Amino acid sequence: MDSTSSFTEEQQVFPHAERLQVGGTTCECYRVKLYGKLHFLKRLKPQLRTNPKYAAVLQKEFETGYNLDHPHLVRYVGKTADGVLMDYVDGETLGQFVSLHPDYFRNRKNANRFVHQLLSVVGYLHERQIVHLDLKPENILITRVGNDVKLIDLGFCYTDSYTDTMGRTDKYAAPEQKDGSSQVDARTDIYTIGRILQILPCADFYKGIIRRCTAQEPEKRFQSVDEIEQTIWLKPLKRRILLSVGILLTVVLLLIFFWNRSQDTSVPSESTHQSSLADTVNPAVSSTINKGGVTLSDVKSATAQRVKEATDTTPATEKKTDASPVISYTLPPLPDSEIEKRIRSTITPIFQRVMGSLRNAEWNDNTRKIYYGRIRPLNEQCGSKIQVLWTDLSRHYDIDERNFYQKYSQELIALQNDLYERMVSNGK
Repeated sequence: MDSTSSFTEEQQVFPHAERLQVGGTTCECYRVKLYGKLHFLKRLKPQLRTNPKYAAVLQKEFETGYNLDHPHLVRYVGKTADGVLMDYVDGETLGQFVSLHPDYFRNRKNANRFVHQLLSVVGYLHERQIVHLDLKPENILITRVGNDVKLIDLGFCYTDSYTDTMGRTDKYAAPEQKDGSSQVDARTDIYTIGRILQILPCADFYKGIIRRCTAQEPEKRFQSVDEIEQTIWLKPLKRRILLSVGILLTVVLLLIFFWNRSQDTSVPSESTHQSSLADTVNPAVSSTINKGGVTLSDVKSATAQRVKEATDTTPATEKKTDASPVISYTLPPLPDSEIEKRIRSTITPIFQRVMGSLRNAEWNDNTRKIYYGRIRPLNEQCGSKIQVLWTDLSRHYDIDERNFYQKYSQELIALQNDLYERMVSNGK
Protein backbone atom coordinates (compact mmCIF):
# COMPACT_ATOMS: atom_id res chain seq x y z
CA MET A 1 0.00 0.00 0.00
CA ASP A 2 2.70 2.47 1.02
CA SER A 3 6.06 3.09 -0.64
CA THR A 4 9.05 5.12 0.52
CA SER A 5 9.26 8.48 -1.22
CA SER A 6 12.42 9.71 -2.98
CA PHE A 7 11.97 13.47 -2.94
CA THR A 8 15.01 15.29 -1.60
CA GLU A 9 13.79 18.47 0.13
CA GLU A 10 11.44 16.71 2.53
CA GLN A 11 13.88 13.87 3.15
CA GLN A 12 16.17 16.34 4.87
CA VAL A 13 13.39 17.23 7.31
CA PHE A 14 11.42 13.95 7.29
CA PRO A 15 13.93 11.17 6.54
CA HIS A 16 11.29 8.43 6.94
CA ALA A 17 8.47 9.91 4.82
CA GLU A 18 6.15 7.31 3.24
CA ARG A 19 3.95 8.00 0.25
CA LEU A 20 0.28 7.11 0.81
CA GLN A 21 -2.07 5.92 -1.89
CA VAL A 22 -4.48 8.75 -1.18
CA GLY A 23 -4.75 12.27 -2.46
CA GLY A 24 -6.54 14.19 -5.15
CA THR A 25 -5.74 15.59 -8.55
CA THR A 26 -3.59 18.38 -7.13
CA CYS A 27 -1.88 16.95 -4.05
CA GLU A 28 0.12 14.00 -2.72
CA CYS A 29 -0.03 12.70 0.85
CA TYR A 30 2.78 11.31 2.99
CA ARG A 31 3.06 9.80 6.43
CA VAL A 32 5.95 11.48 8.24
CA LYS A 33 7.36 11.50 11.74
CA LEU A 34 8.21 14.73 13.52
CA TYR A 35 9.77 14.56 17.00
CA GLY A 36 8.60 10.97 17.28
CA LYS A 37 4.97 11.75 16.38
CA LEU A 38 3.26 10.70 13.14
CA HIS A 39 1.75 13.37 10.87
CA PHE A 40 0.10 13.74 7.49
CA LEU A 41 2.08 15.82 5.02
CA LYS A 42 -0.01 17.16 2.15
CA ARG A 43 2.03 18.58 -0.76
CA LEU A 44 1.21 19.92 -4.17
CA LYS A 45 2.16 17.63 -7.01
CA PRO A 46 5.54 18.53 -8.56
CA GLN A 47 4.03 20.04 -11.73
CA LEU A 48 1.83 22.39 -9.66
CA ARG A 49 4.28 23.58 -7.03
CA THR A 50 5.25 26.67 -8.99
CA ASN A 51 1.64 27.59 -9.83
CA PRO A 52 0.64 30.50 -7.54
CA LYS A 53 -3.08 29.68 -7.82
CA TYR A 54 -2.65 26.21 -6.34
CA ALA A 55 -0.16 27.48 -3.79
CA ALA A 56 -2.85 29.95 -2.68
CA VAL A 57 -5.33 27.09 -2.26
CA LEU A 58 -2.93 25.24 0.03
CA GLN A 59 -2.28 28.43 1.96
CA LYS A 60 -6.05 28.98 2.37
CA GLU A 61 -6.51 25.43 3.65
CA PHE A 62 -3.79 25.86 6.25
CA GLU A 63 -4.96 29.26 7.48
CA THR A 64 -8.57 28.09 7.71
CA GLY A 65 -7.83 24.76 9.39
CA TYR A 66 -5.17 26.02 11.78
CA ASN A 67 -7.72 28.03 13.78
CA LEU A 68 -10.23 25.20 14.08
CA ASP A 69 -10.50 22.62 16.85
CA HIS A 70 -13.10 19.86 16.75
CA PRO A 71 -12.83 16.17 17.73
CA HIS A 72 -14.05 15.07 14.28
CA LEU A 73 -11.91 17.45 12.23
CA VAL A 74 -8.27 16.69 11.45
CA ARG A 75 -5.99 19.15 13.25
CA TYR A 76 -3.63 21.36 11.24
CA VAL A 77 -0.29 21.80 13.02
CA GLY A 78 2.16 23.46 10.61
CA LYS A 79 3.23 24.40 7.08
CA THR A 80 6.22 23.63 4.87
CA ALA A 81 7.39 25.40 1.71
CA ASP A 82 4.86 23.59 -0.48
CA GLY A 83 2.71 21.61 1.93
CA VAL A 84 0.81 21.51 5.21
CA LEU A 85 1.23 19.25 8.24
CA MET A 86 -1.75 17.63 9.98
CA ASP A 87 -2.18 15.14 12.80
CA TYR A 88 -1.97 11.61 11.48
CA VAL A 89 -5.22 9.61 11.46
CA ASP A 90 -4.87 5.84 11.69
CA GLY A 91 -7.84 4.65 9.69
CA GLU A 92 -9.46 4.29 6.28
CA THR A 93 -11.50 6.52 4.05
CA LEU A 94 -15.25 6.04 4.28
CA GLY A 95 -15.26 4.16 0.96
CA GLN A 96 -12.53 1.78 2.12
CA PHE A 97 -14.25 1.26 5.47
CA VAL A 98 -17.54 0.28 3.82
CA SER A 99 -15.70 -2.22 1.60
CA LEU A 100 -13.91 -3.78 4.58
CA HIS A 101 -16.90 -3.70 6.97
CA PRO A 102 -20.05 -3.93 4.82
CA ASP A 103 -22.33 -4.84 7.76
CA TYR A 104 -21.26 -2.01 10.05
CA PHE A 105 -23.73 0.55 8.70
CA ARG A 106 -26.59 -1.94 8.57
CA ASN A 107 -26.77 -1.55 12.33
CA ARG A 108 -28.97 1.49 13.01
CA LYS A 109 -27.05 2.41 16.15
CA ASN A 110 -23.76 2.50 14.23
CA ALA A 111 -25.34 4.42 11.37
CA ASN A 112 -26.85 7.02 13.70
CA ARG A 113 -23.49 7.43 15.44
CA PHE A 114 -21.72 8.06 12.13
CA VAL A 115 -24.37 10.55 10.96
CA HIS A 116 -24.30 12.37 14.30
CA GLN A 117 -20.52 12.81 14.16
CA LEU A 118 -20.58 13.95 10.52
CA LEU A 119 -23.35 16.46 11.20
CA SER A 120 -21.52 17.65 14.30
CA VAL A 121 -18.33 18.58 12.47
CA VAL A 122 -20.12 20.07 9.45
CA GLY A 123 -22.33 22.10 11.79
CA TYR A 124 -19.19 23.30 13.57
CA LEU A 125 -17.84 24.62 10.26
CA HIS A 126 -21.14 26.29 9.37
CA GLU A 127 -21.26 28.08 12.72
CA ARG A 128 -17.97 29.72 11.70
CA GLN A 129 -19.23 30.70 8.25
CA ILE A 130 -17.21 27.94 6.57
CA VAL A 131 -18.79 25.81 3.83
CA HIS A 132 -16.70 22.72 3.05
CA LEU A 133 -17.91 22.29 -0.58
CA ASP A 134 -16.00 19.04 -1.12
CA LEU A 135 -17.67 16.51 1.16
CA LYS A 136 -17.21 13.00 -0.22
CA PRO A 137 -16.22 9.53 1.05
CA GLU A 138 -12.54 10.18 0.20
CA ASN A 139 -12.50 13.20 2.55
CA ILE A 140 -14.11 11.37 5.47
CA LEU A 141 -11.79 9.10 7.45
CA ILE A 142 -12.96 6.42 9.90
CA THR A 143 -10.47 5.68 12.68
CA ARG A 144 -9.34 2.12 13.34
CA VAL A 145 -9.88 2.56 17.08
CA GLY A 146 -13.42 3.64 17.91
CA ASN A 147 -14.67 4.02 14.31
CA ASP A 148 -14.84 7.79 14.74
CA VAL A 149 -15.26 10.33 11.94
CA LYS A 150 -12.37 12.58 10.93
CA LEU A 151 -13.11 15.17 8.24
CA ILE A 152 -10.19 16.32 6.06
CA ASP A 153 -9.38 18.59 3.10
CA LEU A 154 -10.55 22.19 3.42
CA GLY A 155 -8.90 23.13 0.11
CA PHE A 156 -12.15 24.00 -1.70
CA CYS A 157 -13.94 25.55 1.29
CA TYR A 158 -15.76 28.86 1.20
CA THR A 159 -15.16 31.35 4.04
CA ASP A 160 -15.70 35.03 4.69
CA SER A 161 -12.03 35.62 3.80
CA TYR A 162 -11.78 33.18 0.88
CA THR A 163 -14.84 33.46 -1.33
CA ASP A 164 -13.28 31.95 -4.46
CA THR A 165 -13.69 28.18 -4.77
CA MET A 166 -11.28 26.32 -6.99
CA GLY A 167 -13.15 23.12 -7.75
CA ARG A 168 -15.67 20.44 -6.85
CA THR A 169 -16.38 16.71 -7.15
CA ASP A 170 -19.19 16.45 -9.68
CA LYS A 171 -20.56 13.16 -8.33
CA TYR A 172 -21.45 14.81 -5.01
CA ALA A 173 -21.66 18.50 -5.95
CA ALA A 174 -24.94 20.39 -5.51
CA PRO A 175 -26.68 21.84 -8.61
CA GLU A 176 -25.75 25.41 -7.65
CA GLN A 177 -22.07 24.40 -7.59
CA LYS A 178 -22.28 23.04 -11.11
CA ASP A 179 -24.26 25.77 -12.86
CA GLY A 180 -23.68 28.74 -10.56
CA SER A 181 -27.45 29.33 -10.37
CA SER A 182 -27.22 30.59 -6.80
CA GLN A 183 -24.71 31.46 -4.11
CA VAL A 184 -23.26 28.50 -2.24
CA ASP A 185 -24.09 28.25 1.47
CA ALA A 186 -24.69 25.67 4.21
CA ARG A 187 -27.45 24.06 2.14
CA THR A 188 -24.83 23.17 -0.48
CA ASP A 189 -23.07 20.92 2.04
CA ILE A 190 -26.46 19.53 3.12
CA TYR A 191 -27.09 18.37 -0.46
CA THR A 192 -23.74 16.56 -0.43
CA ILE A 193 -24.52 14.89 2.93
CA GLY A 194 -27.65 13.45 1.34
CA ARG A 195 -25.62 12.13 -1.60
CA ILE A 196 -23.14 10.46 0.79
CA LEU A 197 -25.92 8.80 2.78
CA GLN A 198 -27.44 7.63 -0.49
CA ILE A 199 -24.49 5.34 -1.30
CA LEU A 200 -24.13 3.82 2.19
CA PRO A 201 -25.71 0.48 3.26
CA CYS A 202 -27.80 2.43 5.79
CA ALA A 203 -29.61 4.44 3.10
CA ASP A 204 -32.94 2.73 3.89
CA PHE A 205 -32.85 4.20 7.40
CA TYR A 206 -32.81 7.75 6.04
CA LYS A 207 -34.98 7.72 2.92
CA GLY A 208 -36.99 10.79 3.90
CA ILE A 209 -33.91 12.68 5.03
CA ILE A 210 -32.01 11.84 1.83
CA ARG A 211 -34.96 12.93 -0.30
CA ARG A 212 -35.13 16.32 1.38
CA CYS A 213 -31.35 16.84 1.52
CA THR A 214 -30.98 16.24 -2.23
CA ALA A 215 -33.82 18.49 -3.37
CA GLN A 216 -32.79 20.48 -6.46
CA GLU A 217 -33.86 23.83 -5.00
CA PRO A 218 -31.95 24.89 -1.86
CA GLU A 219 -35.19 26.29 -0.37
CA LYS A 220 -36.68 22.78 -0.26
CA ARG A 221 -33.73 21.23 1.58
CA PHE A 222 -33.04 21.23 5.28
CA GLN A 223 -31.92 24.73 6.11
CA SER A 224 -29.32 23.63 8.66
CA VAL A 225 -27.69 20.47 9.98
CA ASP A 226 -29.54 21.05 13.26
CA GLU A 227 -32.79 20.38 11.39
CA ILE A 228 -31.42 17.05 10.20
CA GLU A 229 -30.35 16.17 13.76
CA GLN A 230 -33.79 16.98 15.13
CA THR A 231 -35.49 14.91 12.45
CA ILE A 232 -33.26 11.89 13.10
CA TRP A 233 -33.47 11.94 16.89
CA LEU A 234 -36.98 13.28 17.48
CA LYS A 235 -38.72 10.83 15.16
CA PRO A 236 -37.76 7.70 17.16
CA LEU A 237 -38.37 9.67 20.37
CA LYS A 238 -41.92 10.40 19.23
CA ARG A 239 -42.38 6.74 18.39
CA ARG A 240 -41.19 5.73 21.86
CA ILE A 241 -43.47 8.29 23.51
CA LEU A 242 -46.49 7.13 21.50
CA LEU A 243 -45.65 3.50 22.27
CA SER A 244 -45.34 4.27 25.99
CA VAL A 245 -48.65 6.15 26.00
CA GLY A 246 -50.31 3.28 24.16
CA ILE A 247 -49.01 0.73 26.66
CA LEU A 248 -50.10 2.92 29.58
CA LEU A 249 -53.61 3.35 28.17
CA THR A 250 -53.86 -0.40 27.58
CA VAL A 251 -52.88 -1.12 31.19
CA VAL A 252 -55.37 1.44 32.51
CA LEU A 253 -58.19 0.02 30.37
CA LEU A 254 -57.39 -3.52 31.50
CA LEU A 255 -57.41 -2.44 35.15
CA ILE A 256 -60.77 -0.72 34.68
CA PHE A 257 -62.16 -3.79 32.90
CA PHE A 258 -61.11 -6.24 35.62
CA TRP A 259 -62.22 -3.87 38.38
CA ASN A 260 -65.70 -3.57 36.83
CA ARG A 261 -65.82 -7.31 36.36
CA SER A 262 -64.96 -7.91 40.01
CA GLN A 263 -67.68 -5.47 41.04
CA ASP A 264 -70.27 -7.22 38.87
CA THR A 265 -69.48 -10.65 40.32
CA SER A 266 -69.05 -9.60 43.97
CA VAL A 267 -71.47 -10.96 46.62
CA PRO A 268 -73.79 -8.31 48.16
CA SER A 269 -72.90 -7.50 51.75
CA GLU A 270 -75.07 -8.76 54.57
CA SER A 271 -75.85 -5.16 55.57
CA THR A 272 -77.39 -4.62 52.12
CA HIS A 273 -79.31 -7.87 52.48
CA GLN A 274 -80.64 -6.91 55.89
CA SER A 275 -81.51 -3.39 54.73
CA SER A 276 -83.59 -4.76 51.87
CA LEU A 277 -85.19 -7.28 54.23
CA ALA A 278 -86.13 -4.57 56.68
CA ASP A 279 -87.52 -2.47 53.83
CA THR A 280 -89.72 -5.43 52.97
CA VAL A 281 -90.94 -5.90 56.54
CA ASN A 282 -91.40 -2.38 57.83
CA PRO A 283 -93.78 -1.10 55.11
CA ALA A 284 -96.21 -3.74 56.36
CA VAL A 285 -96.41 -1.99 59.68
CA SER A 286 -96.65 1.40 57.96
CA SER A 287 -99.40 0.38 55.56
CA THR A 288 -101.44 -1.21 58.35
CA ILE A 289 -101.10 1.78 60.67
CA ASN A 290 -101.97 4.31 57.97
CA LYS A 291 -105.33 2.69 57.33
CA GLY A 292 -106.75 4.06 60.57
CA GLY A 293 -108.41 2.21 63.42
CA VAL A 294 -105.26 0.24 64.10
CA THR A 295 -105.19 -2.37 66.84
CA LEU A 296 -102.15 -4.06 68.30
CA SER A 297 -103.32 -7.44 67.08
CA ASP A 298 -103.61 -6.08 63.53
CA VAL A 299 -100.04 -4.80 63.68
CA LYS A 300 -98.71 -8.09 65.03
CA SER A 301 -100.61 -10.09 62.43
CA ALA A 302 -99.40 -7.98 59.50
CA THR A 303 -95.84 -8.02 60.81
CA ALA A 304 -95.80 -11.79 61.26
CA GLN A 305 -97.12 -12.27 57.72
CA ARG A 306 -94.41 -10.03 56.24
CA VAL A 307 -91.69 -11.81 58.22
CA LYS A 308 -92.89 -15.14 56.88
CA GLU A 309 -92.90 -13.85 53.27
CA ALA A 310 -89.46 -12.29 53.63
CA THR A 311 -87.84 -15.33 55.17
CA ASP A 312 -89.46 -17.67 52.65
CA THR A 313 -87.89 -15.69 49.77
CA THR A 314 -84.46 -15.60 51.37
CA PRO A 315 -82.03 -17.76 49.32
CA ALA A 316 -81.50 -21.17 50.81
CA THR A 317 -77.75 -20.76 50.60
CA GLU A 318 -75.78 -17.55 50.46
CA LYS A 319 -72.07 -17.18 49.98
CA LYS A 320 -70.34 -16.82 53.30
CA THR A 321 -68.14 -13.81 53.81
CA ASP A 322 -65.72 -15.89 55.86
CA ALA A 323 -62.53 -16.18 53.85
CA SER A 324 -60.81 -18.53 56.31
CA PRO A 325 -59.45 -21.83 54.97
CA VAL A 326 -61.47 -25.01 55.25
CA ILE A 327 -60.72 -26.80 58.51
CA SER A 328 -60.53 -30.52 58.93
CA TYR A 329 -62.56 -30.95 62.15
CA THR A 330 -66.33 -30.69 62.75
CA LEU A 331 -67.59 -27.45 64.32
CA PRO A 332 -69.82 -27.78 67.38
CA PRO A 333 -73.45 -26.59 67.08
CA LEU A 334 -74.74 -23.47 68.85
CA PRO A 335 -78.23 -23.61 70.45
CA ASP A 336 -80.91 -21.31 69.03
CA SER A 337 -81.37 -19.67 72.41
CA GLU A 338 -77.71 -18.69 72.48
CA ILE A 339 -77.93 -17.36 68.92
CA GLU A 340 -80.95 -15.23 69.84
CA LYS A 341 -79.20 -13.97 72.96
CA ARG A 342 -76.12 -12.86 71.05
CA ILE A 343 -78.15 -11.24 68.29
CA ARG A 344 -80.23 -9.38 70.87
CA SER A 345 -77.17 -8.16 72.78
CA THR A 346 -75.66 -6.93 69.51
CA ILE A 347 -78.57 -4.95 68.08
CA THR A 348 -80.31 -3.71 71.25
CA PRO A 349 -77.67 -1.02 72.07
CA ILE A 350 -77.84 0.21 68.48
CA PHE A 351 -81.63 0.31 68.56
CA GLN A 352 -81.64 2.26 71.81
CA ARG A 353 -79.10 4.74 70.46
CA VAL A 354 -81.01 5.37 67.21
CA MET A 355 -84.63 5.03 68.35
CA GLY A 356 -84.40 5.57 72.12
CA SER A 357 -85.56 9.19 72.04
CA LEU A 358 -88.98 8.02 70.77
CA ARG A 359 -89.75 5.75 73.74
CA ASN A 360 -91.57 8.50 75.63
CA ALA A 361 -93.15 10.07 72.53
CA GLU A 362 -96.77 9.73 71.44
CA TRP A 363 -97.68 8.20 68.09
CA ASN A 364 -98.82 10.96 65.74
CA ASP A 365 -98.09 12.24 62.26
CA ASN A 366 -94.90 14.00 63.35
CA THR A 367 -93.40 11.12 65.34
CA ARG A 368 -94.46 8.64 62.67
CA LYS A 369 -92.28 10.50 60.13
CA ILE A 370 -89.37 10.50 62.57
CA TYR A 371 -89.89 6.80 63.27
CA TYR A 372 -89.75 5.74 59.63
CA GLY A 373 -86.95 8.20 58.86
CA ARG A 374 -84.72 6.37 61.33
CA ILE A 375 -85.52 2.87 60.13
CA ARG A 376 -82.97 2.84 57.28
CA PRO A 377 -79.92 4.04 59.30
CA LEU A 378 -80.97 1.60 62.01
CA ASN A 379 -81.00 -1.29 59.54
CA GLU A 380 -77.63 -0.28 58.09
CA GLN A 381 -75.90 -0.07 61.47
CA CYS A 382 -77.45 -3.27 62.77
CA GLY A 383 -76.69 -5.11 59.52
CA SER A 384 -73.01 -4.15 59.74
CA LYS A 385 -72.69 -5.43 63.31
CA ILE A 386 -74.65 -8.60 62.55
CA GLN A 387 -72.32 -9.41 59.66
CA VAL A 388 -69.35 -9.18 62.04
CA LEU A 389 -71.20 -11.39 64.53
CA TRP A 390 -71.99 -13.96 61.84
CA THR A 391 -68.35 -14.09 60.73
CA ASP A 392 -67.18 -14.64 64.29
CA LEU A 393 -69.76 -17.30 65.19
CA SER A 394 -69.39 -19.24 61.94
CA ARG A 395 -65.68 -19.64 62.61
CA HIS A 396 -66.34 -21.51 65.84
CA TYR A 397 -69.80 -23.09 65.52
CA ASP A 398 -71.87 -25.02 63.05
CA ILE A 399 -74.67 -22.52 62.33
CA ASP A 400 -77.27 -22.45 59.58
CA GLU A 401 -76.91 -19.10 57.85
CA ARG A 402 -80.56 -18.83 56.84
CA ASN A 403 -81.70 -19.59 60.38
CA PHE A 404 -79.26 -17.00 61.78
CA TYR A 405 -80.51 -14.15 59.60
CA GLN A 406 -84.14 -15.16 60.14
CA LYS A 407 -83.65 -14.84 63.88
CA TYR A 408 -81.93 -11.49 63.36
CA SER A 409 -84.95 -10.24 61.37
CA GLN A 410 -87.35 -11.44 64.04
CA GLU A 411 -85.39 -9.75 66.84
CA LEU A 412 -85.17 -6.47 64.95
CA ILE A 413 -88.89 -6.47 64.12
CA ALA A 414 -89.75 -7.33 67.72
CA LEU A 415 -87.81 -4.28 68.92
CA GLN A 416 -89.61 -2.09 66.38
CA ASN A 417 -93.02 -3.46 67.36
CA ASP A 418 -92.31 -2.95 71.07
CA LEU A 419 -91.39 0.66 70.41
CA TYR A 420 -94.49 1.18 68.30
CA GLU A 421 -96.77 -0.30 71.00
CA ARG A 422 -95.14 1.89 73.64
CA MET A 423 -95.66 5.03 71.54
CA VAL A 424 -99.30 4.13 70.89
CA SER A 425 -99.81 3.53 74.62
CA ASN A 426 -98.22 6.91 75.41
CA GLY A 427 -100.95 8.58 73.38
CA LYS A 428 -103.85 7.00 75.27
